[in-house]
Amino acid sequence: MPPYVIVIIVIGVLLLGLIVFPLINRFQFKRLPFDQQIRILMKQAKGLNYFKNISYGSKGTLIYVKNKRKILAYPWLLIDGNMLCTKENPFDFWDYPEEHPAFTDDEKIQAIEALEKYNEKSIVKLYLQDNK
Repeated sequence: MPPYVIVIIVIGVLLLGLIVFPLINRFQFKRLPFDQQIRILMKQAKGLNYFKNISYGSKGTLIYVKNKRKILAYPWLLIDGNMLCTKENPFDFWDYPEEHPAFTDDEKIQAIEALEKYNEKSIVKLYLQDNK
């Protein structure tokens, strides 16, 4: 087999693996029901605090996973280049587990600190309605 054929095959495999398959996975993830997305995010979570931004253009949801067991969703709209959280009081109840347990004072402080750390690292910051 000539060397140029081997090079073409290698480039084709790299393009599929680095570009095409990840795009297909992202598209399929967005089409999954919310509970299946939550299960996948809980498996993907690295460390104690994990954030995943699921965007649908000018709106989306920032997902906060704590200890791979509790999930808080921040739904947002893009207004003037800022992600504005549309949830009035996001620190009342957890969105997952299904029983929607209430936040303790300690959990509320930890969630606010984790969101502040996320905003420091992220290019587009999430603003809550009361402190924009």
